[in-house]
Amino acid sequence: MKQKKAALRQEMKARRATLQQQLGASAPRQIASRLLMLPEMAGTVQKGIKAERNESSIVAGFYPIQSEIDCLFLLKALNAVQWRCALPVMSGVSKHLAFKEWDLEEELKEGAYGTREPLSDMLYVMPDVVLVPLLAFDETGHRLGYGGGYYDRTLDIYREKGHSFTAIGVAFEGQKQDSLPVSKQDQPLDIIVTEEKVYRP
Repeated sequence: MKQKKAALRQEMKARRATLQQQLGASAPRQIASRLLMLPEMAGTVQKGIKAERNESSIVAGFYPIQSEIDCLFLLKALNAVQWRCALPVMSGVSKHLAFKEWDLEEELKEGAYGTREPLSDMLYVMPDVVLVPLLAFDETGHRLGYGGGYYDRTLDIYREKGHSFTAIGVAFEGQKQDSLPVSKQDQPLDIIVTEEKVYRP
């Protein structure tokens, strides 16, 4: 299983890099448009037949590295409709992620693996939506990550605690696979959004 995943990671890193070169400028705009249309992004407060978003709703994104989708563009689009934003902070001891609020203007500090993190005095938050990077995905909601397991452990902790949230993978359509090798610790995504489609496993 590990060897199969490792080989697929190398293949998908190369494929994603090609897709980023081809679609990097347009894909985030198309993905943002699809995200904004999701009912999960419309609101958590129901008033009659109209859904209104709770102004305290928080979306956690990620600082893009390598050839990942430009999640900062997605956060700016969501912040424009009053979503509070957050970025992940690595936890070296338990190897899961925590999230700190970020106003999109405050300076970020260097994080692990080339990422950037909010400064230490920013507030920790429990997001309502978690945008998740990936190397590959399939229609059952499984994803292939970098192998560190940070997102899998984080999603598992949130689900074990009963925290209500939506895990949304963001990717290029070309990262889709018919199926992926799945381990018992792998946590499925609730939704995957690409520049072409929205997948609901």
